[in-house]
Amino acid sequence: MNSNSWVLVTGGAKRIGAFINQKFAKSGKNIVLHYHQSESAALALKVQLEAHNIKVVLWQADLADPASIEQRFRELLTQVTHIELLINNASVFEQGSLLETSLEQIQNNLNIHLTSPWLLIQAMTNQKIKQRKPCQIINISDANLAHLYTSKAAYFISKKAQETLTELAAIECAPNVRVNAIAPGFVLEATSVASTEENTQVSSQTKSQLDTRLDNKEINILQRQVPLADLYSAIEFLSNNHSITGQTLQIDGGSHLQCPSYMLNN
Repeated sequence: MNSNSWVLVTGGAKRIGAFINQKFAKSGKNIVLHYHQSESAALALKVQLEAHNIKVVLWQADLADPASIEQRFRELLTQVTHIELLINNASVFEQGSLLETSLEQIQNNLNIHLTSPWLLIQAMTNQKIKQRKPCQIINISDANLAHLYTSKAAYFISKKAQETLTELAAIECAPNVRVNAIAPGFVLEATSVASTEENTQVSSQTKSQLDTRLDNKEINILQRQVPLADLYSAIEFLSNNHSITGQTLQIDGGSHLQCPSYMLNN
């Protein structure tokens, strides 16, 4: 990507998305800053990003309402005509077993994890066909999809469907569009990216509790949290290696090999 390139990270105003946007801004990339309801967080982050002398366009879109995505994306392209990287990062993580999950939860998870990313992939690919320019798409998956657990059934099933979306999109979107995914394990730092004092306190308590578990592998077999910097380095790797498509990189300390104990308790 060059200095005139734009990146779009869905759910980009908070947590992992905000961190990724901050790293992109430092590297000189212009940012489409997506948010749904987190306008205050988006505006605050916009100021931080613009301090790196890059351009930032705010894009409000409700990914739980896929019927609106095509129109919202068309409106975005009146401001930004050349998006080189889409990262489907937005997510919901709700409790609920398969037998207890409501229709609303099912639809919400499918819309955010599958339908809207699918529509954005279509929109990005159509844009690139018209422009005859290459681009790439990275979906943020979850390393713990390697294990079956029922306490978050709608999340698990919809994210598993996203895995198939990654592979099929890689086939159909080639050769000009590469589609890959990264699958983080337990990313402790994600709870502390938000700037509020309350979130920082919760993060500190969580870290204190988890530090005592590292020796018995309750996070992963490497007995270490996954730093956000490792997620970004995986994104950089996929961005720079033009021979990779249809792959999911596990950034998880090996938790896909052995189900972490904390997952069995949640």
